[in-house]
Amino acid sequence: MNRAAVAGVLAGCITAVLSQATAAGQNPNAEHLETGSAQNAAGNTVSYRIRLLPVASFPDLPGGVAAELARRQCMIPQSFEAKQPENIIHGAFRAPGSSDWAALCSSAGATTLLVFFAGQLQSPVSLRTQPDSVWLGAEPGSSLFGSAWGIAVRPAAELRDAPQFRHAAPFDHDAIDDARLERSLTIHYYQSGKWIHLSPGDSSD
Repeated sequence: MNRAAVAGVLAGCITAVLSQATAAGQNPNAEHLETGSAQNAAGNTVSYRIRLLPVASFPDLPGGVAAELARRQCMIPQSFEAKQPENIIHGAFRAPGSSDWAALCSSAGATTLLVFFAGQLQSPVSLRTQPDSVWLGAEPGSSLFGSAWGIAVRPAAELRDAPQFRHAAPFDHDAIDDARLERSLTIHYYQSGKWIHLSPGDSSD
C-alpha cells in the first residue's frame, strides 16, 4: 500500500485527533502511548490506547537492524495481550540457518511489518502496511481497546506437520505468523525469491 492509500484509510478510520507517539519533540528512547477513537467492524466508535516501545527496549537487536528502525523513526507497537516486549522476532526466514529479523514499525500513525534478511539490513522487505487503529482488540470486560497486531516465528516443523500445507512448499526454514489476535492469521513463507502467504484454513486438496 502506498503512502497516499495509507493516508486515505487512516482518515476514514479515525474520528479523533491522535496523540502520536512519534510526534516531534518526544523522546524516541522512551515508551509512549498513542490514543484516539476509531470505528470498529460493527460501526461503533471505540477509544483506544496503543502502547509503543522504543527500539532500545530490544537490546538483542543487531546494530544494523536497530539503526534502520531508528532511521525510520520506528516505535514498536505492543498488543493488548503483551506481558513483555514483543513484535520483534528472530528466525531463519530466508533459508535454513540464516539469521534474520522481523519487526512491526509504527511511525506517523501507520505500522509496517518489516523483514530484515541477513546481509541486507539497510533494505528490509515490507510485507504489510496499515493504520495503527485498523486492528484493535480488548481484554474481556474492558472498554479500552489496544493493538491486536502480533507477529511470531512459525518453525518449519510446525508447517510440515500441518496437513493443509503439505503441498504448499518443502518448508525447510521458519515462517512469520502475522496475526490479528483472536480473529485471523496469515503465515508468510519465503520461497524461491518470493513470499507465499498461507492461512490455517488453506488446503491444496
